Amino acid sequence: MPQYQIYFDTLEGEKRYDVDIDDDEIIDLVLRGILAELHERGHKIAGASTGDLKVVWGGREGRELDLSRTLPEQGVRPNDVLRVLVESYIAGARSLRADRIDKEWALLERLAGLNPETIEIVGRTPSAVEEVFHVRLRESPGVAAVRGGHLERRDEHSLRLIFTRFYPEMPIDCYVDERLFHPNVKPETGFVCLWEQARPRDTVIQALARAQAMAAYRLVNMNSVHVMNKDAGVWYETVAVPKRLVPLTWEELRVFEIRDGRAQWIDPARQVPRH
Repeated sequence: MPQYQIYFDTLEGEKRYDVDIDDDEIIDLVLRGILAELHERGHKIAGASTGDLKVVWGGREGRELDLSRTLPEQGVRPNDVLRVLVESYIAGARSLRADRIDKEWALLERLAGLNPETIEIVGRTPSAVEEVFHVRLRESPGVAAVRGGHLERRDEHSLRLIFTRFYPEMPIDCYVDERLFHPNVKPETGFVCLWEQARPRDTVIQALARAQAMAAYRLVNMNSVHVMNKDAGVWYETVAVPKRLVPLTWEELRVFEIRDGRAQWIDPARQVPRH
């Protein structure tokens, strides 16, 4: 009988079990028996009484499985890793995380409306463990590579803004699909180290504005913890700065609207509370 590695999000933390599941067994029926056994052992799934059970296959790029089907039908292989968790609901309402992500999407649409030449919304990919906003940043110069002292520039960047399972407690992650030669961009994965000290109030607007500024070398963090590309860091300090090759010039994103003759920020994190 095929065996799978299943992690359960319990009140005591994530618990791993090696579970035997027949190829013709429906996931939902198998889980019912497993959850009953976990309960007898004193383990409770976090939020199980108030939310929807989710089964996710894979890591950061994992996808939610259909509980009404078998594992082989969905391409899951023996020894693959599955995660069981719950999207919580409170008093019949959507989870705080889901509500916050929807608000971020609305902010992104407003930002794109104010910057139609610069921001293109490509799409949105939901998942039980993470949600991804796909955005194309245009007319935003960046350094793709440095060859023989010559800068290879790129003015368009495909970004993935990722809201992890623990958002908003954890910040928005950002990845760039094309090469970007910058001390704070990891060349192997395209991870963009946006935040020095992230806060729960940080928004998609700040994420995109910072990504644009980083591409143009307006933002550079040479703290060793944040340096993802040492070659880019050396080039920045020994060549780019002394020769004044950076920052590149670009037009910043418009992050305000004019109402009644006054500029008003669309980013709630920058709004001054009224007393």
